[in-house]
Amino acid sequence: MANGDYKAFIVEGEAREPQIIDNISKVFFSHRNYEIITLPAGENIYMLWKKLKEDDFDTDIIEVLRESSEEIRKQLEMLSREDFSEVYLFFDYDTHQTNLGKNDDEDVLAQMLESFDNETENGKLYISYPMVEALRDFEPGVCGNPENCFVPVEVLGEYKNISSARAYNPHFKEYKIDLWKEIIDVFAMRVSCLCGLSDTLDYEGYSMRINPSEIENLEKKELKNKRVYILSAFPEFLIDYFGIKLWKTCVKHRKNQLGKSCTKVVQ
Repeated sequence: MANGDYKAFIVEGEAREPQIIDNISKVFFSHRNYEIITLPAGENIYMLWKKLKEDDFDTDIIEVLRESSEEIRKQLEMLSREDFSEVYLFFDYDTHQTNLGKNDDEDVLAQMLESFDNETENGKLYISYPMVEALRDFEPGVCGNPENCFVPVEVLGEYKNISSARAYNPHFKEYKIDLWKEIIDVFAMRVSCLCGLSDTLDYEGYSMRINPSEIENLEKKELKNKRVYILSAFPEFLIDYFGIKLWKTCVKHRKNQLGKSCTKVVQ
């Protein structure tokens, strides 16, 4: 067992997600008295859940991760679950669409969110719709043009290029606090729009109504129209973590910009 406090951030990708977590660590946790460890588990996030489920969640999540790859084994050397006060997982929605397999339950993602709902136990799961690149797909101060609010399911595989073409700033390593404030402001408008609201939720309304499972339920409705509503997991995590203080600092719009247009396409 190591001395000190650790927080585990389990991600799918080995490139962009670690860059984002590293940036978040520098911008938001620079005065921390604990260490953040990013564990790139790849598609094993889903396999990790399956393994835990098979063991009725009696197996320790850190120990299952340790067995998943030699790289993670090295990262976790001398560390046990008791060393981690919190565990967070970040998952891309498009993986759910393409990699979970025909034999899995239709609501497997909902099951995963139910299983990973507490950062001090099995871990807390956040989902990017359709994938991590949603973080860069925004325009400051604008909820979003209606045609850019969604990605049709048939072109999910092209979303990296789509988001790159309209990215406000594609360089995750360079994100500063002012840019994060814009991202969180836009997220608040966008999640309100997803709820069918033209007014931006206040913090009390957000905290009572919005969580990863509720967002998944709303996205499930959009999937019936063969589209995914673009929404990043990272501002959601930051709002959950820092609460009303961050909300008041970042969320400056009381009405969704282009909200009426957006709500016309949100069913």
